[in-house]
Amino acid sequence: MTMTSTENAFDWAQLPPVVGNYLRAHVAQDFSTAVTYLADDATVIDNGETLRGREETLKLFNESAERYEVTTTLDSISTPADDVWQVDTHLSGNFPGGEVDLKMIFTLRDTVIQRLEITV
Repeated sequence: MTMTSTENAFDWAQLPPVVGNYLRAHVAQDFSTAVTYLADDATVIDNGETLRGREETLKLFNESAERYEVTTTLDSISTPADDVWQVDTHLSGNFPGGEVDLKMIFTLRDTVIQRLEITV
């Protein structure tokens, strides 16, 4: 999966550094770096699948990258709760449906991402 990012006045400064660093690595397809911002025991929910820890997450992200080419647009940031950050994104590519709007919901613990939920 080739991922590129287009930014529509996306304000990186609104994000905690750990979330910004994770997103930069993820969009650049540097998944090995991206998962280092997750807690060792992080829970990641992606496409309805629950992953436990860095290793399972890295495996799924790498498998997806092998199948699909994706362009990611980072749209907006909100904070629905304490220590929770939501980043709305738009993906386009050669995956089924070709386009989708996703919410990436990050729950932080100290300086790491404890939970990441990626939902439609």
